[in-house]
Amino acid sequence: MRRNKKTLFYIMVLLSFILIVFPAFSSTSSFFPNQKIVRIAIIRQTWDPLDVAASGAASNYMHAICLREGEKRYNVKFRIYDFWDSWNGGDVQNDLLFKKKIDVVIAPGGFGGWYTPEKYREKIRRFVFLGGGFYGICGDSTFGSMGVKHLHNRYIKLLNRLLGYEGFSPMLGLANVYTDISDLLEIIGIPLFFTKLDMIKILASLPISRAPIRILPTNPPIQKPYFKQKIRVMLGNAPMVNGPLIKRLYMPRVITLAVFAGCDKPYTRSIEGKKAIIATTYGRGRVVLSAVHAELTLFNQKAHDIYVRNVLWLANALPLKK
Repeated sequence: MRRNKKTLFYIMVLLSFILIVFPAFSSTSSFFPNQKIVRIAIIRQTWDPLDVAASGAASNYMHAICLREGEKRYNVKFRIYDFWDSWNGGDVQNDLLFKKKIDVVIAPGGFGGWYTPEKYREKIRRFVFLGGGFYGICGDSTFGSMGVKHLHNRYIKLLNRLLGYEGFSPMLGLANVYTDISDLLEIIGIPLFFTKLDMIKILASLPISRAPIRILPTNPPIQKPYFKQKIRVMLGNAPMVNGPLIKRLYMPRVITLAVFAGCDKPYTRSIEGKKAIIATTYGRGRVVLSAVHAELTLFNQKAHDIYVRNVLWLANALPLKK
């Protein structure tokens, strides 16, 4: 009798353990093979003043919130890595993209991508070419592009002076688009009178900005739930425009996922109709460039889902139904 009671006791303990542990495994872990793990590296640079500021940490927090929302919706597990590089070395330059088996690089914005060491650019290009995903947001949409259009010499000198850079380095050239800097130059006005304080005022106005983007029907249908809808998002970089015609002969097709359907300060109506988000391929990898901050648009689930769907498509983990 005592032995039976002892056996029953151990059975109850085991059942209690299973009831506690099993739900945790089923919802958050990789114990079950049907839950895909997507490894994400958010890349930052020590020479970018926006990355080293407190706003960089706040941005990482918002990325994490959006991705946690996406885990529940799409039955995936995101593992987020914070990668830092200095001019002479760092995580990207030391091949951690491969060593950590990263699926998607998120370049979250700022000006660091406009002035980079050659080794840094080579490592990212190789990562994407061999099958990785690259998500360039705000200023890093320029980093992933062919460069900037309509940037005159006097403005180059101004930006270098404000940022403390020696000059602009080549961009990654992952997508055949340019950033149309003319829309940004309208805000700057006469470069002689534009100061760091003016630049801070412009940057400070972006988090409260909201402008509608129109989601376009595309194939692949990356943003299918939102086709033909207008979604209000936080503004960031100047819009994108088509790259050189000659490059269309040998570079992959650029898919316009969204265009600007309105404007808000600090921009003017000149941005309307231009590219807000694009997608393309590079080698075996995938690329999304976004001039806007869907992930930083507070209290907007649709904007957050647009961001998550882009990440999943980059990782080849988005369930697509044409």
